[in-house]
Amino acid sequence: MDLTPASRDSMRLPVPLRLLIGSFVAAFLINLMPWRGLALQVYPDFVLLILLYWAIQEPRSVGQGLGFLLGLLMDVADSALLGQHALIYVVVIFFAQLLRVRVLQQSLPAQALHVGVLLALAQLISVGLNLSMGRELSGFWLIFSPLLSAILWPAISVFLALPRLRLRPGQIIS
Repeated sequence: MDLTPASRDSMRLPVPLRLLIGSFVAAFLINLMPWRGLALQVYPDFVLLILLYWAIQEPRSVGQGLGFLLGLLMDVADSALLGQHALIYVVVIFFAQLLRVRVLQQSLPAQALHVGVLLALAQLISVGLNLSMGRELSGFWLIFSPLLSAILWPAISVFLALPRLRLRPGQIIS
């Protein structure tokens, strides 16, 4: 019997819709907070982080189409070039779906490394788009956003997995 993470998908119940929508609304609201100064350059893209989590954990529910729509919404909210976030989200979700089985077989710290690389790719695409429009590079602080996101990955993974756990009476989470 094959019990790899990909084969266990059929044994899992789908994610509750309220958890899915609630996590995206919370991420969107955190992204809309009035970040200033250095925090504006180093804060993680929480919408992309949540998109990555659900694209890896629930590929039947979250994919590139939702990433595109949320990217357009973030473009409007950030007053960014229309399609910039959408392009970044679609490309990163594509690579996340390619690496999905590999990521699911890893421990949380190893997953964080994979996610950090995906988020560094997102940052690289963003810098490339901004440089192609004639904007200046905002400095070396840009590398801290993927690092901070990778550090947050285990906490987000555990937090979003808790509502889906079904414990038997007397069972303890280990």
